[in-house]
Amino acid sequence: MFSTRFLDIPPLAEAAGTVQLPGSKSISNRVLLLAALASGTTTVHDLLDSDDTRVMLEALAKLGCRIERGDGTLTIEGLGPRRPTQEAALFLGNAGTAMRPLTAALALLGGEFELSGVPR
Repeated sequence: MFSTRFLDIPPLAEAAGTVQLPGSKSISNRVLLLAALASGTTTVHDLLDSDDTRVMLEALAKLGCRIERGDGTLTIEGLGPRRPTQEAALFLGNAGTAMRPLTAALALLGGEFELSGVPR
């Protein structure tokens, strides 16, 4: 197959640079839900842009959160002690990272909510 049986790579004396890792869907949606449940305004920096975070943001807006996008930031006015909309149909697509925590939070807050998605 190959004529070279191994490749010897000598260690580097030094390395430099910057690595920016992509965000996590799960952590991003947890941050969004915590910001929505908090009192006051939360600013989130460098939120992962994914289908899961987009459907979570749409759901939170339908529940009454005010959300503003800035340059690399997202500002969320939390619901705090005020109750969210008491009735809403929320489509969450294939976002299990939105479906599971929202189900628990809305069950505790009370109201009539229909959460739907797409079959796997």
